[in-house]
Amino acid sequence: MAEKKALRPTARSDSPSTSAQLFEPLASLLAGDACETHLRGAVQLLRRMFDAISDPLILVAPPGVIQAVNPATCALLGYASDALIGKPFPCIIDLGTDAGDNGTAALQMLLIQKQEVHLIASNRGQIPVLFSGAPMRAEGGALDAVVCSAVDLRQRKELEHEFRQAHKLESVGRLAAGIAHEINTPIQFIGDSVHFLDEAFADCESVADAYRALRDVAKTNAALAPLLEKIAATEGAVDMDFLRSEIPQSIRRILGGVQRVSSIVSAMKDFAHPGSAEKEAGNLNHAVETTLAVARNEYKYVADVDLDLAEIPAVFCSTGDLNQILLNLIVNAANAIEDRVGGSGERGRIRIRTHREGDHVVLEIRDTGCGIPIAIRDKIFDPFFTTKDVGRGSGQGLAISRQLIVERYAGDISFTSEVGVGTTFSVRLRIAGEEAP
Repeated sequence: MAEKKALRPTARSDSPSTSAQLFEPLASLLAGDACETHLRGAVQLLRRMFDAISDPLILVAPPGVIQAVNPATCALLGYASDALIGKPFPCIIDLGTDAGDNGTAALQMLLIQKQEVHLIASNRGQIPVLFSGAPMRAEGGALDAVVCSAVDLRQRKELEHEFRQAHKLESVGRLAAGIAHEINTPIQFIGDSVHFLDEAFADCESVADAYRALRDVAKTNAALAPLLEKIAATEGAVDMDFLRSEIPQSIRRILGGVQRVSSIVSAMKDFAHPGSAEKEAGNLNHAVETTLAVARNEYKYVADVDLDLAEIPAVFCSTGDLNQILLNLIVNAANAIEDRVGGSGERGRIRIRTHREGDHVVLEIRDTGCGIPIAIRDKIFDPFFTTKDVGRGSGQGLAISRQLIVERYAGDISFTSEVGVGTTFSVRLRIAGEEAP
């Protein structure tokens, strides 16, 4: 019989091993023609392969006892391998009340392909994973073990949550635009009516002045004395002087409120407008004023806003994207000030400035907030990175802003910061019509 030379052990050499040499012991083992050297090599190779897999792998033998785990499992759960091997499998997996602590029942459930379960970490936290179990059976069909693999779903869950939030906000935005449209008509009615009352009261005042002049003349007629006394008593009862002073001021306040509501409604309509999918020219100053009107509730309790908006040309950025960028930066500035002042009652300042530099327009948003610590400055544009509490921020605002400014519009965004003093974000956008470099 001819020798199977390919299966013979090869002498060591100083040259790197080829893939054929690497897998030769395993091939020999599978071919049923393995010597002791090949057997040891195959075992070592399988161990290396088991350890190199990036997803968690767990070998479970009847009646549900952990026989082996790879380093990815230990890294995910926070256990040392010695702390897991020999333990019942239900101690690290939540399979519901059906399995309980019954290892055999748990083992049968593991044979279900691609089920979503929770692994239990060393800190007792639960980690969602997509789980699969592959049975290893003896020649007679008896179950020897189950090889379990898991895919960490935490990042996917987080992305799904962010997607749902974004979808919800998009729906709220469409609803807000509809509400703004519906509010606009009655507000116009109210405004027109108040303007009429303002003019009508001025006319009534002129008539009242004429009556008072007549009253002064009638004082010389003794026969009219009872009527004049009645008029004086009536004026005193209604406090006519007070009404003539306060009614015009009330009308002015109502008109101011109506104009404020109208400006907010107009800003909401502009802000919620989807804009064009194509790249277009945007009015940066108008976007600043619109966004400040919409986001006023985010900063009005903690900061005052100073505007220094120069006469600038249109920029190469759609209105919808401008609104989103500005909203992210203004809300971040307000949050930074709130973190610094806390409940002290002190107020910070947000200064927004626009000016032209060559073929670019520069937007600067400066706050007197807490500043950005040096240790995290290289991470603030990373997706999902945030130092805010849960529910206060998703870590997407600056990442999305940078993507729009840099990648979509070939602009630039940078910042300077001093801890305890504040932060200034600078955005450079090309003037509409200028060619991108």
